[in-house]
Amino acid sequence: MSKEKVRVGIIGCGVIGKQHLKAAREAEWVELAAVADANPEAARGAAEQFGAERMYKDASALLADSSIDAVVLAIPTNIRTEMALRALDAGKHVLLEKPLAIRSDEIQQLMAAKKELTVGFCSSRFRFLEHAEAARKWIAEGRLGAVRVLRCRVNEPATGRPEVAPPAWRVNTAINGGGIVANWGIYDFDYLLGLTGWNLQPEWITARMWGLADPIADYFPEGADSEVYGTAYIQCKNNVSITYERGEFMAAPRERSWQIIGSEGSISLHMTWPSQKTIVATTLNAETGIDSHTVWEGDEDSSWVDKGALFDFTRAILEGREPATALPQALQLQRIMDGLYASARAQKPVRIEEEGGERA
Repeated sequence: MSKEKVRVGIIGCGVIGKQHLKAAREAEWVELAAVADANPEAARGAAEQFGAERMYKDASALLADSSIDAVVLAIPTNIRTEMALRALDAGKHVLLEKPLAIRSDEIQQLMAAKKELTVGFCSSRFRFLEHAEAARKWIAEGRLGAVRVLRCRVNEPATGRPEVAPPAWRVNTAINGGGIVANWGIYDFDYLLGLTGWNLQPEWITARMWGLADPIADYFPEGADSEVYGTAYIQCKNNVSITYERGEFMAAPRERSWQIIGSEGSISLHMTWPSQKTIVATTLNAETGIDSHTVWEGDEDSSWVDKGALFDFTRAILEGREPATALPQALQLQRIMDGLYASARAQKPVRIEEEGGERA
């Protein structure tokens, strides 16, 4: 692309959409061309707040605007793929919010429609933090030896009755693709697989998921069916395993831990907040057992969680490269998510097929 700036349109002006609007305004190489939302008042307010050139009352009008190079889709999962396909057909680059899709065949549809356009996914958010790049380099240098285990265990305790119930789409599987595992698991897996170079190949998944416990069952709106707690064991090729646990509204203390263990060392990570953190790795020492190393420490700029995906996506367009999480990585991630939910529903292990989908 020879242009010096990317003209961006943002569809969806809710909480996440406004983060993209803020990022677009901050990036000197981005022009905020237009916004659209199903709620015209939300679109009008966002256009005024962030200085968008145009406001459209519906997405179709924005997609028909030939002056727009790329669109950001900050809309519910169940309608996002269809909108992305329409955007690609209109010749626009596309950045999709998370969860990535309802099923992996939607990612394959995007692959078939992509042609020479750029498609990116916001599950990459936490890899734009400064500590993540330092950890990636440490791993890429082979300091862990052969990777053996990836771990994630994050449980957030119940803290009392919420003042405001979660929005209905957030806890409806048909709309959102799932609950806490879909919403945060996609970040966890993108982070861990991205730091290890996207070379793991999951084969078998066994998972379990649970909803709200009886004493707090009324925390969610009527009809909510998504999980608040999920666990999984994933067996990969090359003798690598992934152990996973993610929960909210838990009857347990807070735990937040990400770890990568190899044959010759390990690294303990902290994907999320607080911004001030220390990333520590260990290596085997024949005489002392293990030696500890500080890979990174400091107070990192947490705003990259909100702006990194848009910055990377638009720079990728200008530089003619793939974004941090592109379609091949998205397909790998979505196959894992499909397997997690399929195993939990069937209550037995499922095999992840390389050509897509899962088999019991």
